[in-house]
Amino acid sequence: MGISAETASESGKPRKRLKAEERRESILRAANSVFGQHGYEHVRIDDVAAAAGISKALIYEHFRSKQELYVELMNRAAIDLLGRIVAAASAPGVEGAARLEAGSKAGFGFVAEQPEAFQMFVRDVTDPEVAAVQAALRRGAVSAMVGVMEMEPVATREGLERRHLEQLAEMMVGGYYALADWWLRNREADIDELTAIQLTFMWIGLGRMQRGERWSLASFGGKLAPEAG
Repeated sequence: MGISAETASESGKPRKRLKAEERRESILRAANSVFGQHGYEHVRIDDVAAAAGISKALIYEHFRSKQELYVELMNRAAIDLLGRIVAAASAPGVEGAARLEAGSKAGFGFVAEQPEAFQMFVRDVTDPEVAAVQAALRRGAVSAMVGVMEMEPVATREGLERRHLEQLAEMMVGGYYALADWWLRNREADIDELTAIQLTFMWIGLGRMQRGERWSLASFGGKLAPEAG
């Protein structure tokens, strides 16, 4: 047609030039969709430019590389996701199973609203720097979950050292990642179903731990018993 998407609208009238921050946000929205659908490895800057309706050169005015663009999206998504979970789990009057339920619903709510963004946390990538960022964000999630567990009354954490909370948090984050990833392939389930199955799996054990029960390997075959003082 001889008229670029940057300079004209579909009606043929000149399109209002976006401010730098508005343009940056439009690029991020387009990139989030494209990366979410196809993954980091299979997307080129040309693909993002086409989705955003701009030239590749204009993208490079805001982001130096595909890697920088992807990392920006991951960081933004992580801040949003963890912010939701921690806010829900730390609401006044919430503790124990109710705390875990609130955080779980917030986490799955993020996946429901932003499935493309969530995929960036769980998709394998070969770029070592991007993989390092993924790993760092997971460590951040684990640290945030430790913080949530430390909101519980001290008496319920008796006998648990920091490393034990980190071990539990690793399992919680890993379980959330795995179940949310499953959900993206099996969307007939809903948030309440996912939250219920997650709490059934996690809280039955965590609740008994709060009462002082531990699994002992000292006796043959193992047994449940209060941890020795």
